[in-house]
Amino acid sequence: MDGVLQRVVSILIAVVIFFILPVYIAYEKKDDISYALALKITTDFVDNVNSRGYITSEMYDEFIADLAVTQNSYDVYMEHTAKKYNPVIYSYSDDMSTIRSKFDYNLYKEDFEDGEIVIDSGPNAGTYNNLILAYDLSEKKYTEEQILDVISSTDKTLNIDMSLDTYKNLDYRSLPGVTSIYMPEHDTKVYTMNKGDEFNVIIKNKNTTVATTIYNVVTLGAADTNNTRIYVNYGGTVKGEGYIEKTVEDDSKNYNPENDNSDSNTSSLVNSYITRGLVLLLNGEYNDGTSHSNSASVWKDLSGNGNNAILSGFDFNDESGWIYNGLHFTGKEYVALNDFNSSQMTIEMVVKFDSVSDVDTPSQSVLSCINNGGAGIIFNQLNATDISKRGKFSFDVYTSNEDSQISSVVAPTIVQANKIYSVSGSVGTMALEQQEGDDFAYETNAQLLSVNGKVDGIPFNDTYKAPASGSTFVIGGNPLAGAGAQTQFKGTIYCIRIYNRALTEEEIKQNYEIDKQRYGIE
Repeated sequence: MDGVLQRVVSILIAVVIFFILPVYIAYEKKDDISYALALKITTDFVDNVNSRGYITSEMYDEFIADLAVTQNSYDVYMEHTAKKYNPVIYSYSDDMSTIRSKFDYNLYKEDFEDGEIVIDSGPNAGTYNNLILAYDLSEKKYTEEQILDVISSTDKTLNIDMSLDTYKNLDYRSLPGVTSIYMPEHDTKVYTMNKGDEFNVIIKNKNTTVATTIYNVVTLGAADTNNTRIYVNYGGTVKGEGYIEKTVEDDSKNYNPENDNSDSNTSSLVNSYITRGLVLLLNGEYNDGTSHSNSASVWKDLSGNGNNAILSGFDFNDESGWIYNGLHFTGKEYVALNDFNSSQMTIEMVVKFDSVSDVDTPSQSVLSCINNGGAGIIFNQLNATDISKRGKFSFDVYTSNEDSQISSVVAPTIVQANKIYSVSGSVGTMALEQQEGDDFAYETNAQLLSVNGKVDGIPFNDTYKAPASGSTFVIGGNPLAGAGAQTQFKGTIYCIRIYNRALTEEEIKQNYEIDKQRYGIE
């Protein structure tokens, strides 16, 4: 009897070793191949989403179809972690030590720009002054169900391109549950994400594979009942916002995209602006001197002074380089100018920003010779350290005054992304009234900053401090002595003008009117 039992056991062992085990190994290898393929498909999908910043139904359907190639069925879990910077307005007490109230910036933007919020009735009725723009940072997670609901339904989308009055009159009960998405001006339904958000995908097989079945049979079900053989968890940070549609026309045309009635030659362009004291004029429409070139690495000076600018770090592709007759920066490029350092100067530019809450560069030098001295136009994003400057331009001038080394003028205008601005900073002696023979009745020393023709200023009676030796003017960052720059700027520059004198308020406004017409500034 014992011999028969031994023979039976031996036969069973032989069957397992010579027949079942090779089959199990073969199917286990098939599971390994399926895992490797599923991992590649998932990582490709997530990387594609993070680089674009959005998901469409076509992208998701293609992802599911690709997974089907592995001949397994999967549970798919997607999660979007949205980081939201919501602009708010704080009203402080007179001594700036206590916050009196907080207001939604979208609802009280115009009141903020006027410097006063008045509530006529209700428990919060009163007049609120000492207004400071800040932001609330929050995170919200959106599930796969919410994401799929967006890309498969029309009544869960919201077009956020609306006027303030329309926004104020919205019935908030009709707003979608997922407020970070909207329907762009095309047929594809899009679930959008912002730069800095997180997107993560988890997949695991829900079917029982042949290898798992064989293993359970051989072990008589004594093994772990978890049948998951393919498990992928992959995610990353959103790097792009490809759903943002370009608002400009064909790049091959040599005119400014915002206004197709621009000047037909460089002479009329130069003479349309104030020319007295003009030492540099760069214009993207004529970046090559008399025409436009998408590969120009030298930005030709149109003022006649030969102060050509040198481009550094540009890739000259769809992101970094000449786009729609403007020069687009991604935060790693800069343009070096000649040394225009002077105690009296005016620097002007036409600019558009990609974002107003960039976590990498909360304060960006756009046009500057600031290097332990000098002057420059700075844009302070909504998440800048100095809350009094958030969302605003400042014109900073270094002085030799040890108690107050930087003289700064801050414009009250709150900057918006993807909107063109004409900005001018002027410092020095300004002639306020001109008589016959170019004699001036009186002069004043002032520091002015203008944003879209709205001029603010302060007296400037300090001694200008020159930047470190070897520094030059830089577009897109702060210069380093000798060579290079601390690159910061992310956006588009259309035009740069530099004067070796201080333009008056009237002259600044005159130049702005030309910019307004040429670039369609609102």
